This record gives sequence, C-alpha cells and structure tokens, in this order.
Amino acid sequence: MSILLAPQPLSHRARPGSAAGWFALYLVLVILGGGLLGGWILHDAMTSSTGFLHDLAVEHGPDRILRRFQTFLAVILAPLLLKKIGWQGGADLGWSSFQTRGERRLDFFRWFFIGIGLMTVLFATSLFVGVRDWREVSLIRWVWTIVPAFLVTGIGVGFLEETMARGVLYRSMARVWTPWMGALLSSGVFAFVHFMKASQESFLEGPWPVLVSSLTSEFQEAPTLLKFINMLLFGIVLSRMVHYRGDIWAAVGLHAGAVGCIKWLSKKTDFNKEVGYQPWIGGHSSRFDDGWAMCVLLIVVWVALEVLHPAGARDKIRLND
Repeated sequence: MSILLAPQPLSHRARPGSAAGWFALYLVLVILGGGLLGGWILHDAMTSSTGFLHDLAVEHGPDRILRRFQTFLAVILAPLLLKKIGWQGGADLGWSSFQTRGERRLDFFRWFFIGIGLMTVLFATSLFVGVRDWREVSLIRWVWTIVPAFLVTGIGVGFLEETMARGVLYRSMARVWTPWMGALLSSGVFAFVHFMKASQESFLEGPWPVLVSSLTSEFQEAPTLLKFINMLLFGIVLSRMVHYRGDIWAAVGLHAGAVGCIKWLSKKTDFNKEVGYQPWIGGHSSRFDDGWAMCVLLIVVWVALEVLHPAGARDKIRLND
C-alpha cells in the first residue's frame, strides 16, 4: 500500500492551525489554480476552430469540462494535502464503522426512502400551487428514466460526494477541530462548489475572466443565495448523520433518494411562467427544490436528528479512532 494511503498513527495528528493552513492551500490549488489552468487550456480550445478539445468543449460545454478538471485535481491532490488535516488514508473514507453490515444497509435504505418521501411532498406541493405543470410523456419513457435518475445521479453521485465531502473532509475536520466546525466548513465548501459555473463568454476572453466568472456568475441571480442556504443546510444535516452513525451510509441514502427524486421528477414537469417564481415553493429553475419550503424540510430533519440521537448515544462517531 502506498505511504500516502496508509493510516497515520494517532500521534501524527495535525494541529488546528497547521490543518487550517494546509486546507487553505488545498482550496487555493483546486479552485483558483485549477480554474486558471483549466481556463487557460479551454480558452485556447475555444478560440481555435478545430481540435479534439475544441470539439469536446463545444459538445459538452466548457464550463462543465472545467468543473470536471477541478474535480480531477481535487482527487489527485487529496492523498497528499488532506493527510495534513487529519485524513488517515484509504481506510478512512467513512465506509465502515463499529456498526454491523446489516445496520449500515438498513441506514442506507431507511434514509433513501425518507429522502424520496420528503422530495415527493415538496414536488406535490409545487404541482398543487401551480408552479409546475406535467409534461406530455409516455408512461414507458417516464418509468425508464428512473434508472439514470436514481442509479447514476442519485446513488452514483451521492456515493462519490458523500465519500469526499463527509467521509474524508468532514470527519477529518471534526477530528482536528470540532464536529460543528467541521460540519460548517465542509458544508460551506460543499455548497459553494455547486455554484461554480463560468459563463460561456468568459472562455473567449482568457483564463482570468474564466476564473472570476466561475466564482461569481451564479451569485448574480437573486434566487442563488436561497439555493446556497438550502445546499448549506443539506450539508450540515448530512454531516450530523455521519457524526451520529459513524459512517456515511445514512447520508448516502438521504442524498441519493432526494437528488434522484429531484432529477427524475423535474424532467417530467415544466416551470409555469404564468405563475412565476414563488419564494416559498420556488420554480425559478428547472428544479422544484429552490424555495424556502426546502429550508423548512431540512430544518425539520435536522431537529429530528438532534432529538433522536442525543449526545453520548451508543452509535455516536468516535472521532478519535
């Protein structure tokens, strides 16, 4: 096993100040460095008339390719830099705990269906108040899209994001600082990176405009702040689930169920422009989860977690292990 993946002895834990510096360096290299380097490469590709990268950017969008490049950079740098904040290598991904395999499986399925239930209520409300309308789609096609929505977007993305954001980042931060500090920091990063999207025009201007656009363009829209708050709350809820269960499987279940349901049902309906954006139920984007109602649901789940899992419970995460 590589020395970068081998768990570190407990005596080699990072100090809080040192960990903060290393984590800041990690963010600078991934977000700023990756944005500039990726922007430079994609600027050259977009300003040329031919080439593989030019065709790829035109087909899939340079902003999406830039995000994939930064994600790749984050994964490559993680074994080196995240070890500095307390990550103990490949055995420290949050996949296992002192719970049994059956308990972990039950956690996943229980919260998977809770996530579906919560989003179904929110979706039904958006239909009831007229913010969204059904599309005319065939039943076969409607059912067939369940597979990519839940397996690819829901479980696939949910598993990868929870491994990185909660299994690695949150648990490492909770050890070196505190569980609440770890939840706030990891959730803040988790929320922010979801809104990193450079405008198409910036890729024709140069690397620096690409970077600035990726950090600011999405926040120029009024509903973005509310969506950011929702994403931040979602991250905190998921972090608390990991804190109490000791592994990521309950968080993966909730993430997969909620995101899969949003992905699936959003594509079956259209935003009703005649009704317009409703702050409580949303409707500004192609999704139905961008209103204050989502905040309320997340706060209810958060409170329920704290009530049902009091401090000192048997299954509370042992952050020093």
